[in-house]
Amino acid sequence: MNFPDYKRFLESYMGDDAFREHFDRSPAAALREAGLNPESTPEFLLAVGEGCRSRNFRPVVDRFPDELAELRRFAAEQENGNPFTVRCRNACSDNPRFEAWRERRRQGNRAVLQPMYFDRAFNIALACELGVGCSGQCGFCCFDAPPLRENFWYTPENRTLWRDVLRVFRNLLGSRAGAAALYWATDPFDNPDLEKFYQDFYECNHVWPPITTRWPLRDPARTRRFAAEGRRHGQPCCRFSLTERGELRRFFREFSAEETMDWSLVLNNPESLNCYSITGRARELQSGNPEKCQEATTSSCLSGFLVNLCRREVRLLSPCAPDEANPYGFHLWTEATFRDAAELEQLLGKIQERFFPEGPEALPFLRLSSCWTLSVSGGHAELVSRYLVRRFDVSDPEAALLEKLKTGISREEFNREFGGMLAPFGCVGGLLETLWKSGMLSEEEDH
Repeated sequence: MNFPDYKRFLESYMGDDAFREHFDRSPAAALREAGLNPESTPEFLLAVGEGCRSRNFRPVVDRFPDELAELRRFAAEQENGNPFTVRCRNACSDNPRFEAWRERRRQGNRAVLQPMYFDRAFNIALACELGVGCSGQCGFCCFDAPPLRENFWYTPENRTLWRDVLRVFRNLLGSRAGAAALYWATDPFDNPDLEKFYQDFYECNHVWPPITTRWPLRDPARTRRFAAEGRRHGQPCCRFSLTERGELRRFFREFSAEETMDWSLVLNNPESLNCYSITGRARELQSGNPEKCQEATTSSCLSGFLVNLCRREVRLLSPCAPDEANPYGFHLWTEATFRDAAELEQLLGKIQERFFPEGPEALPFLRLSSCWTLSVSGGHAELVSRYLVRRFDVSDPEAALLEKLKTGISREEFNREFGGMLAPFGCVGGLLETLWKSGMLSEEEDH
């Protein structure tokens, strides 16, 4: 299989409705006019195209196991050769409280996020905004970013702050600090000094972060230089968001299929078959264009800290299912401002003490997360969420505790009615620990 041409075929089929319709009518002619030779049978490509349209790839799986096995082997090689992906999935900091907090958030999201989305997701631990606002102003912006207002320039003073901030997070998170992005509600290519910040990050964390930008065509020479630097530092992948069909076609003319083999395109143009998570501005599209919106997903990929260097602001975020209370698809746990790295370090210590407790005994109020519906009968408990069902055999005290947890119970009431964590029927403490580690207890301070 010619992987570069196969990848470009998929991008063309997903993103360009004219190519899609031409290919469905006359596969050979469409490929010939596009200059593509995927070295795959028309039957396989037509089945893949139908899967893209219907979002049902079962017929492809059933009919073409050999072709899919070849693609999976290649994809696995690409993924295992991407140090940032490996870092995100395998890194574990020397901070067990932070790691346990991330795992509880991950387990909790299994109940409310689409399994296909959840299974693909791995979350970064740190995001750094090197500016305020974004020049893209996309109509579907998941974070509803304001227009570009300010850049964090690479001055001697800012360089010192930047490197000190990186050291603070390295000390707090260990190798997990390298699982980071240098953008959030910003476009990284808006900052003319971006490459200098990347180099400092690499020197501190020994990994070159990936990039997602709206502007690969603004300066193609810069795009190529940046991609080359990433490859030189062991990070091949660049990710580009394309918002217009004409932009996609210009991209194909500017960059060859071979050149972009290790790049990723996010096809956000209206004609594409891709969907938006219902977050930020995309929520406004839901009623007028529902087929472009995908429920129970989020564009937020951060379980950890968001830092804005211009505003000297740090926030603690984690993904969640978007709703009216969390329209951007993340939960904001806390936020604060700092003057310098020393004050940031103090703030992070306070955040850890408050939000990364070592066990449920530290919670002043105990309650099941609101996503769970509980029923208890005959020594059996069943908890049902949108995507999960959990069942427990329970004793009478455990059943009583679960009933209390539906509306919530204070620490004092728990100690009084259930004997606290050292209750003689210690299984109550064991049940509470299970719920805690599974992310089923609410840790939000809204009671």
